[in-house]
Amino acid sequence: MKLHPPTVSHKTHFEKVAAALKADSTVVFCDTSVLFWLFGLGSEARTEFLKWVRDELRMRFRIPVWAAHELHKHMVESPARLLPLQNEIKSVQAKIKELKRLVSLAADNRRRQGFLDRREYIAALDRSAEEFIKHCKAAGQTATWQDLATEIVPFINEHVLSSNIFPLHGAEAEYGTRVSGRVPPGFKDKNKLENRFGDLIFWQEIVKYCSGEQGFTSAILLTDDNKPDWVFRPETVLDDGGHPHRNISSDGYETFLAPPLLTHEIGTSSKISEFFIVNTAMLAVTLERFGDYQVPALFAAVQPVVPSSGSPGATAGGREPETIVGGDDVVPPAAEVVEALGSTSAIEQERALNDLQQGLSTYSSDELQNIGRGVSQATRTELQNASNMIYSLDFLAEELPVDRRNALYLGILKDLYFDSAGRPRPLPLDGDVEAIFHVLGKFDVSEALEKFGGEIRRYEERYLRLPSRDADKVRLAFILGPERRNRPRELEQIVADGRQLVEEIPIDSDDALTKIFPKGSATLDELLAAIAKRYSVPLDWLILDQPGQTLVTWDETRGFADL
Repeated sequence: MKLHPPTVSHKTHFEKVAAALKADSTVVFCDTSVLFWLFGLGSEARTEFLKWVRDELRMRFRIPVWAAHELHKHMVESPARLLPLQNEIKSVQAKIKELKRLVSLAADNRRRQGFLDRREYIAALDRSAEEFIKHCKAAGQTATWQDLATEIVPFINEHVLSSNIFPLHGAEAEYGTRVSGRVPPGFKDKNKLENRFGDLIFWQEIVKYCSGEQGFTSAILLTDDNKPDWVFRPETVLDDGGHPHRNISSDGYETFLAPPLLTHEIGTSSKISEFFIVNTAMLAVTLERFGDYQVPALFAAVQPVVPSSGSPGATAGGREPETIVGGDDVVPPAAEVVEALGSTSAIEQERALNDLQQGLSTYSSDELQNIGRGVSQATRTELQNASNMIYSLDFLAEELPVDRRNALYLGILKDLYFDSAGRPRPLPLDGDVEAIFHVLGKFDVSEALEKFGGEIRRYEERYLRLPSRDADKVRLAFILGPERRNRPRELEQIVADGRQLVEEIPIDSDDALTKIFPKGSATLDELLAAIAKRYSVPLDWLILDQPGQTLVTWDETRGFADL
Protein backbone atom coordinates (compact mmCIF):
# COMPACT_ATOMS: atom_id res chain seq x y z
CA MET A 1 0.00 0.00 0.00
CA LYS A 2 1.35 3.44 -0.96
CA LEU A 3 0.65 6.44 1.27
CA HIS A 4 -0.12 9.92 -0.01
CA PRO A 5 2.38 12.71 0.63
CA PRO A 6 1.16 15.38 3.10
CA THR A 7 1.13 18.00 0.33
CA VAL A 8 0.10 17.41 -3.28
CA SER A 9 0.26 19.53 -6.41
CA HIS A 10 -3.22 20.79 -7.29
CA LYS A 11 -2.35 21.06 -10.98
CA THR A 12 -0.58 17.68 -11.21
CA HIS A 13 -3.46 15.85 -9.57
CA PHE A 14 -6.10 17.42 -11.81
CA GLU A 15 -3.97 16.69 -14.89
CA LYS A 16 -3.86 13.03 -13.85
CA VAL A 17 -7.65 12.96 -13.43
CA ALA A 18 -8.13 14.61 -16.85
CA ALA A 19 -5.80 12.10 -18.50
CA ALA A 20 -7.61 9.21 -16.82
CA LEU A 21 -11.01 10.49 -17.98
CA LYS A 22 -9.79 10.47 -21.58
CA ALA A 23 -8.14 7.04 -21.44
CA ASP A 24 -10.02 4.02 -22.78
CA SER A 25 -8.48 2.00 -19.95
CA THR A 26 -10.40 4.01 -17.31
CA VAL A 27 -13.82 3.07 -15.95
CA VAL A 28 -15.91 5.80 -14.28
CA PHE A 29 -18.48 5.02 -11.58
CA CYS A 30 -21.00 7.35 -9.96
CA ASP A 31 -22.84 7.03 -6.68
CA THR A 32 -26.34 7.92 -5.50
CA SER A 33 -25.36 11.49 -4.58
CA VAL A 34 -24.51 12.20 -8.23
CA LEU A 35 -27.81 10.72 -9.40
CA PHE A 36 -29.61 13.03 -6.97
CA TRP A 37 -27.44 15.88 -8.25
CA LEU A 38 -28.71 15.23 -11.79
CA PHE A 39 -32.28 15.84 -10.60
CA GLY A 40 -31.25 19.13 -8.99
CA LEU A 41 -29.37 20.47 -12.04
CA GLY A 42 -30.92 22.93 -14.47
CA SER A 43 -31.76 21.49 -17.88
CA GLU A 44 -28.81 23.07 -19.75
CA ALA A 45 -26.23 21.88 -17.22
CA ARG A 46 -27.78 18.40 -17.08
CA THR A 47 -27.76 18.17 -20.87
CA GLU A 48 -24.05 19.05 -20.93
CA PHE A 49 -23.24 16.38 -18.36
CA LEU A 50 -25.22 13.67 -20.14
CA LYS A 51 -23.70 14.67 -23.49
CA TRP A 52 -20.20 14.49 -22.01
CA VAL A 53 -20.87 10.96 -20.75
CA ARG A 54 -22.32 9.84 -24.07
CA ASP A 55 -19.63 11.53 -26.20
CA GLU A 56 -16.50 10.84 -24.16
CA LEU A 57 -17.15 7.94 -21.77
CA ARG A 58 -19.91 5.95 -23.46
CA MET A 59 -20.00 2.51 -21.78
CA ARG A 60 -16.98 3.34 -19.61
CA PHE A 61 -19.50 5.17 -17.39
CA ARG A 62 -21.08 2.65 -15.03
CA ILE A 63 -23.72 2.96 -12.31
CA PRO A 64 -23.59 0.30 -9.58
CA VAL A 65 -26.82 -1.55 -8.86
CA TRP A 66 -26.80 -0.34 -5.26
CA ALA A 67 -26.79 3.33 -6.36
CA ALA A 68 -29.74 2.71 -8.69
CA HIS A 69 -31.50 0.81 -5.87
CA GLU A 70 -31.09 3.70 -3.42
CA LEU A 71 -32.42 6.18 -5.97
CA HIS A 72 -35.40 3.94 -6.73
CA LYS A 73 -36.16 3.67 -3.02
CA HIS A 74 -36.47 7.46 -2.80
CA MET A 75 -38.53 7.63 -5.99
CA VAL A 76 -41.03 5.28 -4.30
CA GLU A 77 -40.88 6.42 -0.66
CA SER A 78 -39.75 10.06 -0.65
CA PRO A 79 -39.73 11.52 -4.18
CA ALA A 80 -39.75 15.09 -2.80
CA ARG A 81 -36.07 14.57 -1.92
CA LEU A 82 -35.30 14.48 -5.63
CA LEU A 83 -36.12 18.20 -5.84
CA PRO A 84 -33.73 19.64 -3.25
CA LEU A 85 -34.33 23.28 -4.21
CA GLN A 86 -38.05 23.14 -3.48
CA ASN A 87 -37.47 21.27 -0.23
CA GLU A 88 -34.79 23.72 0.87
CA ILE A 89 -37.00 26.74 0.12
CA LYS A 90 -39.70 25.28 2.39
CA SER A 91 -37.11 24.58 5.08
CA VAL A 92 -35.66 28.09 4.89
CA GLN A 93 -39.15 29.61 5.02
CA ALA A 94 -39.77 27.79 8.30
CA LYS A 95 -36.38 28.86 9.69
CA ILE A 96 -36.96 32.48 8.66
CA LYS A 97 -40.36 32.44 10.38
CA GLU A 98 -38.78 31.21 13.60
CA LEU A 99 -35.93 33.72 13.31
CA LYS A 100 -38.41 36.60 12.84
CA ARG A 101 -40.25 35.43 15.96
CA LEU A 102 -37.04 35.50 18.00
CA VAL A 103 -36.03 38.89 16.60
CA SER A 104 -39.46 40.28 17.46
CA LEU A 105 -39.10 39.02 21.02
CA ALA A 106 -35.66 40.57 21.40
CA ALA A 107 -36.22 43.91 19.64
CA ASP A 108 -37.06 46.94 21.79
CA ASN A 109 -38.40 50.25 20.51
CA ARG A 110 -35.09 52.11 20.20
CA ARG A 111 -34.14 53.79 16.95
CA ARG A 112 -32.11 51.76 14.47
CA GLN A 113 -30.15 53.17 11.58
CA GLY A 114 -32.50 53.60 8.63
CA PHE A 115 -35.68 52.80 10.62
CA LEU A 116 -38.06 55.07 12.53
CA ASP A 117 -39.10 52.57 15.18
CA ARG A 118 -39.49 48.91 16.10
CA ARG A 119 -42.59 48.46 13.92
CA GLU A 120 -40.83 49.69 10.77
CA TYR A 121 -37.79 47.53 11.61
CA ILE A 122 -39.87 44.33 11.88
CA ALA A 123 -41.82 45.21 8.72
CA ALA A 124 -38.53 45.64 6.84
CA LEU A 125 -37.44 42.18 7.97
CA ASP A 126 -40.70 40.74 6.62
CA ARG A 127 -40.20 42.43 3.24
CA SER A 128 -36.58 41.28 3.01
CA ALA A 129 -37.54 37.69 3.80
CA GLU A 130 -40.31 37.70 1.20
CA GLU A 131 -37.97 39.16 -1.42
CA PHE A 132 -35.30 36.55 -0.68
CA ILE A 133 -37.75 33.64 -1.05
CA LYS A 134 -39.17 35.22 -4.22
CA HIS A 135 -35.70 35.34 -5.79
CA CYS A 136 -35.01 31.73 -4.78
CA LYS A 137 -38.25 30.59 -6.40
CA ALA A 138 -37.26 32.43 -9.59
CA ALA A 139 -34.52 29.84 -10.22
CA GLY A 140 -36.98 28.23 -12.62
CA GLN A 141 -36.95 24.62 -11.41
CA THR A 142 -40.64 24.00 -12.04
CA ALA A 143 -40.50 20.49 -13.54
CA THR A 144 -41.93 17.65 -11.48
CA TRP A 145 -39.72 14.78 -10.40
CA GLN A 146 -41.66 12.56 -12.81
CA ASP A 147 -40.77 14.87 -15.73
CA LEU A 148 -37.11 14.77 -14.74
CA ALA A 149 -37.21 10.99 -14.30
CA THR A 150 -38.44 10.66 -17.88
CA GLU A 151 -35.06 12.02 -18.98
CA ILE A 152 -32.78 10.61 -16.27
CA VAL A 153 -34.10 7.06 -15.78
CA PRO A 154 -33.35 5.92 -19.38
CA PHE A 155 -29.81 7.26 -18.93
CA ILE A 156 -29.44 5.25 -15.71
CA ASN A 157 -30.82 2.11 -17.31
CA GLU A 158 -28.34 2.51 -20.15
CA HIS A 159 -25.36 2.49 -17.79
CA VAL A 160 -26.42 0.47 -14.73
CA LEU A 161 -24.48 -2.72 -13.98
CA SER A 162 -26.01 -6.17 -13.81
CA SER A 163 -24.08 -7.21 -10.69
CA ASN A 164 -25.26 -9.97 -8.39
CA ILE A 165 -25.07 -8.18 -5.03
CA PHE A 166 -26.67 -11.03 -3.08
CA PRO A 167 -26.57 -12.40 -0.41
CA LEU A 168 -26.50 -9.18 1.67
CA HIS A 169 -25.89 -10.68 5.11
CA GLY A 170 -22.23 -11.23 4.22
CA ALA A 171 -21.74 -7.50 3.81
CA GLU A 172 -23.33 -6.80 7.19
CA ALA A 173 -20.98 -9.26 8.90
CA GLU A 174 -17.91 -7.78 7.19
CA TYR A 175 -19.06 -4.26 7.99
CA GLY A 176 -18.62 -4.80 11.73
CA THR A 177 -15.03 -5.91 11.26
CA ARG A 178 -14.21 -2.95 9.02
CA VAL A 179 -15.78 -0.45 11.44
CA SER A 180 -13.64 -1.71 14.31
CA GLY A 181 -10.55 -1.20 12.15
CA ARG A 182 -11.83 2.09 10.69
CA VAL A 183 -11.43 0.63 7.21
CA PRO A 184 -13.13 2.71 4.51
CA PRO A 185 -15.70 3.09 3.19
CA GLY A 186 -18.68 3.73 5.46
CA PHE A 187 -17.28 3.43 8.99
CA LYS A 188 -18.82 6.85 9.78
CA ASP A 189 -22.28 5.29 9.29
CA LYS A 190 -21.95 2.93 12.25
CA ASN A 191 -24.66 4.76 14.24
CA LYS A 192 -27.24 4.83 11.43
CA LEU A 193 -30.36 2.82 12.15
CA GLU A 194 -30.84 1.84 8.50
CA ASN A 195 -28.51 1.09 5.61
CA ARG A 196 -25.34 1.19 7.72
CA PHE A 197 -23.47 -1.02 5.32
CA GLY A 198 -24.83 0.42 2.04
CA ASP A 199 -21.49 2.09 1.22
CA LEU A 200 -19.71 -1.24 1.67
CA ILE A 201 -22.09 -3.07 -0.70
CA PHE A 202 -21.63 -0.27 -3.22
CA TRP A 203 -17.84 -0.48 -2.90
CA GLN A 204 -17.73 -4.28 -3.12
CA GLU A 205 -19.75 -4.06 -6.34
CA ILE A 206 -17.14 -1.71 -7.84
CA VAL A 207 -14.27 -3.98 -6.79
CA LYS A 208 -16.00 -7.06 -8.16
CA TYR A 209 -16.74 -5.37 -11.50
CA CYS A 210 -13.11 -4.25 -11.93
CA SER A 211 -11.82 -7.72 -11.08
CA GLY A 212 -13.89 -9.11 -13.93
CA GLU A 213 -12.91 -6.40 -16.44
CA GLN A 214 -9.16 -6.82 -16.71
CA GLY A 215 -8.88 -4.24 -19.51
CA PHE A 216 -9.28 -1.36 -17.03
CA THR A 217 -6.16 -0.07 -15.29
CA SER A 218 -7.66 3.11 -13.78
CA ALA A 219 -10.96 3.83 -12.03
CA ILE A 220 -12.72 7.05 -11.04
CA LEU A 221 -15.58 7.41 -8.60
CA LEU A 222 -17.79 10.50 -8.99
CA THR A 223 -19.34 11.32 -5.64
CA ASP A 224 -20.44 14.29 -3.56
CA ASP A 225 -20.16 12.17 -0.41
CA ASN A 226 -16.96 13.75 0.81
CA LYS A 227 -16.86 12.35 4.36
CA PRO A 228 -13.49 11.10 5.70
CA ASP A 229 -14.66 7.49 5.45
CA TRP A 230 -14.69 7.92 1.66
CA VAL A 231 -12.00 10.47 0.82
CA PHE A 232 -8.59 11.68 1.94
CA ARG A 233 -8.15 15.45 2.05
CA PRO A 234 -4.52 16.69 2.18
CA GLU A 235 -4.03 19.64 4.53
CA THR A 236 -2.26 21.75 1.91
CA VAL A 237 -1.89 21.78 -1.87
CA LEU A 238 0.62 23.46 -4.15
CA ASP A 239 -0.50 25.97 -6.79
CA ASP A 240 0.88 26.18 -10.32
CA GLY A 241 3.94 28.02 -9.03
CA GLY A 242 4.68 25.48 -6.29
CA HIS A 243 3.35 27.65 -3.44
CA PRO A 244 1.34 26.01 -0.62
CA HIS A 245 -2.34 26.83 -0.01
CA ARG A 246 -5.09 25.62 2.28
CA ASN A 247 -6.98 22.75 0.71
CA ILE A 248 -10.44 24.34 0.89
CA SER A 249 -13.03 25.14 -1.75
CA SER A 250 -13.32 28.84 -0.81
CA ASP A 251 -9.67 29.32 -1.85
CA GLY A 252 -10.19 27.33 -5.06
CA TYR A 253 -7.89 24.46 -4.16
CA GLU A 254 -10.27 21.71 -3.03
CA THR A 255 -8.51 18.45 -3.86
CA PHE A 256 -9.71 15.03 -2.74
CA LEU A 257 -7.76 11.79 -3.04
CA ALA A 258 -8.86 8.21 -2.61
CA PRO A 259 -7.83 6.76 0.79
CA PRO A 260 -4.71 4.61 0.26
CA LEU A 261 -6.47 1.51 1.62
CA LEU A 262 -9.23 1.74 -1.02
CA THR A 263 -6.67 1.97 -3.83
CA HIS A 264 -4.80 -0.95 -2.31
CA GLU A 265 -7.96 -3.05 -1.94
CA ILE A 266 -9.19 -2.55 -5.49
CA GLY A 267 -5.70 -3.27 -6.82
CA THR A 268 -5.42 -6.62 -5.04
CA SER A 269 -8.18 -8.20 -7.14
CA SER A 270 -7.93 -6.27 -10.41
CA LYS A 271 -5.44 -4.46 -12.63
CA ILE A 272 -6.51 -1.05 -11.27
CA SER A 273 -3.32 0.81 -10.33
CA GLU A 274 -4.84 4.30 -10.12
CA PHE A 275 -8.07 5.09 -8.28
CA PHE A 276 -9.44 8.64 -8.12
CA ILE A 277 -12.36 10.09 -6.17
CA VAL A 278 -13.78 13.25 -7.73
CA ASN A 279 -16.70 15.42 -6.66
CA THR A 280 -18.87 17.42 -9.07
CA ALA A 281 -17.02 20.71 -8.49
CA MET A 282 -13.66 19.02 -9.18
CA LEU A 283 -15.18 17.45 -12.30
CA ALA A 284 -16.25 20.86 -13.69
CA VAL A 285 -12.75 22.29 -13.13
CA THR A 286 -11.09 19.20 -14.61
CA LEU A 287 -13.17 19.30 -17.79
CA GLU A 288 -12.87 23.07 -18.33
CA ARG A 289 -9.25 23.65 -17.35
CA PHE A 290 -7.46 20.38 -17.97
CA GLY A 291 -9.74 18.22 -20.10
CA ASP A 292 -10.26 20.54 -23.06
CA TYR A 293 -13.99 19.88 -22.85
CA GLN A 294 -16.15 22.93 -22.29
CA VAL A 295 -19.24 22.67 -20.09
CA PRO A 296 -20.15 26.35 -19.53
CA ALA A 297 -23.66 25.75 -18.16
CA LEU A 298 -22.42 23.02 -15.82
CA PHE A 299 -19.53 25.19 -14.68
CA ALA A 300 -21.94 28.09 -14.06
CA ALA A 301 -24.26 25.79 -12.08
CA VAL A 302 -21.52 24.33 -9.89
CA GLN A 303 -19.63 27.66 -9.62
CA PRO A 304 -16.30 26.30 -8.35
CA VAL A 305 -13.86 28.93 -7.16
CA VAL A 306 -10.86 29.16 -9.48
CA PRO A 307 -7.51 29.90 -7.82
CA SER A 308 -6.11 33.38 -8.29
CA SER A 309 -3.45 33.55 -10.99
CA GLY A 310 -1.38 36.07 -9.07
CA SER A 311 1.08 33.51 -7.76
CA PRO A 312 4.39 33.10 -9.63
CA GLY A 313 4.04 30.72 -12.53
CA ALA A 314 0.23 30.94 -12.65
CA THR A 315 -0.97 33.40 -15.27
CA ALA A 316 -4.15 33.43 -17.31
CA GLY A 317 -3.85 31.19 -20.32
CA GLY A 318 -0.36 30.02 -19.31
CA ARG A 319 1.34 33.12 -20.78
CA GLU A 320 4.40 34.72 -19.29
CA PRO A 321 3.58 37.79 -17.17
CA GLU A 322 4.78 41.14 -18.47
CA THR A 323 3.84 43.41 -15.59
CA ILE A 324 5.03 42.82 -12.04
CA VAL A 325 3.31 44.62 -9.18
CA GLY A 326 4.12 44.44 -5.51
CA GLY A 327 6.63 41.63 -5.35
CA ASP A 328 4.83 38.32 -5.76
CA ASP A 329 1.70 39.80 -7.38
CA VAL A 330 1.74 39.23 -11.13
CA VAL A 331 -0.60 41.27 -13.33
CA PRO A 332 -0.89 40.48 -17.04
CA PRO A 333 -1.29 43.29 -19.58
CA ALA A 334 -4.81 44.66 -20.04
CA ALA A 335 -5.09 43.22 -23.55
CA GLU A 336 -4.57 39.69 -22.19
CA VAL A 337 -7.17 40.24 -19.47
CA VAL A 338 -9.71 41.44 -22.05
CA GLU A 339 -8.97 38.48 -24.31
CA ALA A 340 -9.41 36.02 -21.44
CA LEU A 341 -12.65 37.68 -20.33
CA GLY A 342 -14.05 37.04 -23.81
CA SER A 343 -12.95 33.42 -23.80
CA THR A 344 -15.47 30.60 -24.03
CA SER A 345 -13.54 28.88 -21.24
CA ALA A 346 -14.95 29.56 -17.79
CA ILE A 347 -11.52 28.88 -16.30
CA GLU A 348 -9.91 31.59 -18.47
CA GLN A 349 -12.62 34.06 -17.51
CA GLU A 350 -12.35 33.33 -13.79
CA ARG A 351 -8.60 33.79 -13.86
CA ALA A 352 -8.94 37.05 -15.79
CA LEU A 353 -11.34 38.41 -13.18
CA ASN A 354 -8.85 37.52 -10.46
CA ASP A 355 -6.07 39.24 -12.41
CA LEU A 356 -8.25 42.31 -12.88
CA GLN A 357 -9.10 42.64 -9.23
CA GLN A 358 -5.43 42.36 -8.26
CA GLY A 359 -4.19 44.86 -10.84
CA LEU A 360 -7.10 47.30 -11.15
CA SER A 361 -5.03 50.28 -10.05
CA THR A 362 -2.26 49.60 -12.59
CA TYR A 363 -4.33 50.11 -15.76
CA SER A 364 -4.87 53.37 -17.65
CA SER A 365 -8.30 54.89 -18.37
CA ASP A 366 -8.30 53.53 -21.94
CA GLU A 367 -7.31 50.06 -20.70
CA LEU A 368 -10.00 50.16 -18.02
CA GLN A 369 -12.67 51.06 -20.59
CA ASN A 370 -11.68 48.03 -22.67
CA ILE A 371 -11.60 45.89 -19.55
CA GLY A 372 -15.07 47.13 -18.63
CA ARG A 373 -16.30 45.87 -22.00
CA GLY A 374 -14.73 42.51 -21.26
CA VAL A 375 -16.37 42.23 -17.84
CA SER A 376 -19.77 42.98 -19.39
CA GLN A 377 -19.17 40.37 -22.09
CA ALA A 378 -18.30 37.79 -19.44
CA THR A 379 -21.75 38.16 -17.83
CA ARG A 380 -23.30 36.77 -21.02
CA THR A 381 -21.73 33.39 -20.32
CA GLU A 382 -23.53 33.05 -16.95
CA LEU A 383 -20.21 33.48 -15.16
CA GLN A 384 -21.42 34.52 -11.73
CA ASN A 385 -18.17 36.16 -10.67
CA ALA A 386 -18.41 38.70 -13.51
CA SER A 387 -21.78 39.88 -12.19
CA ASN A 388 -20.48 39.75 -8.62
CA MET A 389 -17.63 42.01 -9.64
CA ILE A 390 -19.97 44.60 -11.15
CA TYR A 391 -22.11 44.58 -8.02
CA SER A 392 -19.01 45.25 -5.90
CA LEU A 393 -17.48 47.94 -8.09
CA ASP A 394 -17.86 50.49 -5.29
CA PHE A 395 -15.42 48.49 -3.17
CA LEU A 396 -13.06 47.45 -5.98
CA ALA A 397 -12.84 50.91 -7.54
CA GLU A 398 -12.80 52.87 -4.28
CA GLU A 399 -9.11 53.77 -4.55
CA LEU A 400 -9.22 54.61 -8.26
CA PRO A 401 -9.15 58.23 -9.43
CA VAL A 402 -12.59 59.42 -10.57
CA ASP A 403 -11.66 59.48 -14.26
CA ARG A 404 -10.48 55.87 -14.27
CA ARG A 405 -13.46 54.71 -12.23
CA ASN A 406 -15.74 56.30 -14.80
CA ALA A 407 -13.76 54.78 -17.67
CA LEU A 408 -14.31 51.29 -16.27
CA TYR A 409 -18.05 51.84 -15.89
CA LEU A 410 -18.32 53.49 -19.32
CA GLY A 411 -16.79 50.39 -20.89
CA ILE A 412 -19.38 48.20 -19.12
CA LEU A 413 -22.24 50.45 -20.25
CA LYS A 414 -21.09 50.71 -23.86
CA ASP A 415 -20.74 46.96 -24.20
CA LEU A 416 -24.22 46.38 -22.79
CA TYR A 417 -25.90 48.77 -25.24
CA PHE A 418 -23.63 48.73 -28.32
CA ASP A 419 -22.07 45.89 -30.31
CA SER A 420 -18.44 45.90 -31.49
CA ALA A 421 -19.43 47.89 -34.60
CA GLY A 422 -21.07 50.62 -32.53
CA ARG A 423 -24.64 49.62 -33.44
CA PRO A 424 -27.26 49.62 -30.67
CA ARG A 425 -28.11 46.15 -29.41
CA PRO A 426 -31.70 44.93 -29.80
CA LEU A 427 -33.89 44.37 -26.77
CA PRO A 428 -33.81 42.40 -24.60
CA LEU A 429 -30.19 43.14 -23.85
CA ASP A 430 -27.98 40.10 -23.44
CA GLY A 431 -26.05 41.04 -20.33
CA ASP A 432 -26.44 41.62 -16.60
CA VAL A 433 -28.72 44.66 -16.63
CA GLU A 434 -29.54 44.33 -12.93
CA ALA A 435 -25.89 44.53 -11.91
CA ILE A 436 -25.03 47.39 -14.25
CA PHE A 437 -27.98 49.53 -13.09
CA HIS A 438 -27.09 48.66 -9.48
CA VAL A 439 -23.82 50.61 -9.68
CA LEU A 440 -25.65 53.92 -10.22
CA GLY A 441 -26.31 54.48 -6.55
CA LYS A 442 -22.92 53.31 -5.33
CA PHE A 443 -20.43 55.98 -6.42
CA ASP A 444 -19.98 58.93 -8.77
CA VAL A 445 -20.25 57.76 -12.38
CA SER A 446 -21.72 61.00 -13.73
CA GLU A 447 -18.91 61.41 -16.27
CA ALA A 448 -19.53 57.94 -17.67
CA LEU A 449 -23.29 58.53 -17.80
CA GLU A 450 -22.79 61.84 -19.63
CA LYS A 451 -20.55 60.31 -22.29
CA PHE A 452 -22.83 57.31 -22.65
CA GLY A 453 -25.88 59.58 -22.89
CA GLY A 454 -24.31 61.48 -25.77
CA GLU A 455 -23.83 58.25 -27.74
CA ILE A 456 -27.20 56.64 -26.97
CA ARG A 457 -29.34 59.80 -27.28
CA ARG A 458 -30.53 59.27 -30.84
CA TYR A 459 -31.66 55.74 -29.96
CA GLU A 460 -33.14 56.40 -26.52
CA GLU A 461 -36.78 56.15 -27.66
CA ARG A 462 -36.39 52.41 -28.17
CA TYR A 463 -35.69 51.88 -24.45
CA LEU A 464 -38.15 51.96 -21.57
CA ARG A 465 -35.48 53.38 -19.26
CA LEU A 466 -31.77 54.04 -19.68
CA PRO A 467 -29.25 53.99 -16.84
CA SER A 468 -29.44 57.34 -15.10
CA ARG A 469 -28.54 58.52 -11.62
CA ASP A 470 -31.81 60.43 -11.13
CA ALA A 471 -34.22 58.58 -13.42
CA ASP A 472 -37.81 58.17 -12.21
CA LYS A 473 -39.07 54.65 -11.82
CA VAL A 474 -41.44 53.33 -14.49
CA ARG A 475 -45.08 53.37 -13.42
CA LEU A 476 -47.10 50.73 -15.22
CA ALA A 477 -50.84 51.05 -15.78
CA PHE A 478 -52.61 47.75 -16.43
CA ILE A 479 -55.85 48.22 -18.36
CA LEU A 480 -58.03 45.24 -17.48
CA GLY A 481 -61.49 44.09 -18.46
CA PRO A 482 -64.31 43.81 -15.90
CA GLU A 483 -64.03 41.41 -12.99
CA ARG A 484 -65.49 37.98 -13.70
CA ARG A 485 -66.59 35.55 -11.04
CA ASN A 486 -63.87 32.92 -10.42
CA ARG A 487 -62.18 33.76 -13.73
CA PRO A 488 -59.06 35.79 -14.60
CA ARG A 489 -59.60 39.35 -15.86
CA GLU A 490 -58.87 40.17 -19.49
CA LEU A 491 -55.63 42.10 -20.14
CA GLU A 492 -56.41 44.88 -22.61
CA GLN A 493 -53.27 47.03 -22.45
CA ILE A 494 -50.17 47.91 -20.42
CA VAL A 495 -49.14 51.56 -20.49
CA ALA A 496 -45.74 52.85 -19.35
CA ASP A 497 -45.13 56.60 -19.40
CA GLY A 498 -47.82 57.00 -22.05
CA ARG A 499 -46.38 54.25 -24.27
CA GLN A 500 -48.33 51.08 -24.98
CA LEU A 501 -46.39 47.89 -24.31
CA VAL A 502 -48.90 45.41 -25.77
CA GLU A 503 -49.99 45.06 -29.38
CA GLU A 504 -51.31 42.47 -31.82
CA ILE A 505 -48.47 40.24 -33.04
CA PRO A 506 -48.11 36.80 -34.70
CA ILE A 507 -48.95 34.04 -32.22
CA ASP A 508 -45.68 32.22 -32.97
CA SER A 509 -43.57 35.31 -32.11
CA ASP A 510 -41.21 35.05 -29.15
CA ASP A 511 -42.94 38.18 -27.82
CA ALA A 512 -46.40 36.58 -27.80
CA LEU A 513 -47.70 36.45 -24.24
CA THR A 514 -48.96 32.89 -24.77
CA LYS A 515 -45.44 31.91 -25.88
CA ILE A 516 -44.01 33.43 -22.70
CA PHE A 517 -46.77 32.00 -20.48
CA PRO A 518 -47.90 28.74 -22.15
CA LYS A 519 -50.66 28.16 -19.61
CA GLY A 520 -52.43 31.25 -21.01
CA SER A 521 -52.63 33.28 -17.82
CA ALA A 522 -50.32 35.05 -15.39
CA THR A 523 -50.37 37.23 -12.30
CA LEU A 524 -49.42 40.89 -12.61
CA ASP A 525 -46.24 40.10 -10.63
CA GLU A 526 -45.31 37.51 -13.28
CA LEU A 527 -46.05 40.01 -16.06
CA LEU A 528 -43.93 42.58 -14.24
CA ALA A 529 -40.94 40.20 -14.31
CA ALA A 530 -41.55 39.49 -18.02
CA ILE A 531 -41.64 43.24 -18.78
CA ALA A 532 -38.37 43.78 -16.90
CA LYS A 533 -36.74 41.04 -18.97
CA ARG A 534 -38.25 42.09 -22.32
CA TYR A 535 -37.35 45.78 -21.97
CA SER A 536 -34.07 45.27 -20.06
CA VAL A 537 -34.99 47.26 -16.96
CA PRO A 538 -34.27 46.15 -13.39
CA LEU A 539 -37.36 44.72 -11.76
CA ASP A 540 -37.22 47.19 -8.87
CA TRP A 541 -37.45 50.12 -11.35
CA LEU A 542 -41.00 49.02 -12.26
CA ILE A 543 -44.04 49.98 -10.17
CA LEU A 544 -47.43 48.25 -10.34
CA ASP A 545 -50.71 50.14 -10.10
CA GLN A 546 -52.72 47.10 -8.94
CA PRO A 547 -52.26 44.10 -6.61
CA GLY A 548 -49.52 41.83 -7.91
CA GLN A 549 -51.53 38.63 -7.35
CA THR A 550 -54.27 39.72 -9.75
CA LEU A 551 -54.65 36.92 -12.32
CA VAL A 552 -55.15 37.95 -15.96
CA THR A 553 -55.57 36.28 -19.33
CA TRP A 554 -55.39 37.67 -22.88
CA ASP A 555 -56.23 37.18 -26.51
CA GLU A 556 -53.68 34.81 -28.10
CA THR A 557 -52.59 37.50 -30.58
CA ARG A 558 -51.40 39.85 -27.81
CA GLY A 559 -47.72 40.34 -27.19
CA PHE A 560 -45.01 42.85 -26.26
CA ALA A 561 -44.45 45.75 -28.65
CA ASP A 562 -41.17 47.12 -29.94
CA LEU A 563 -40.71 50.65 -28.65
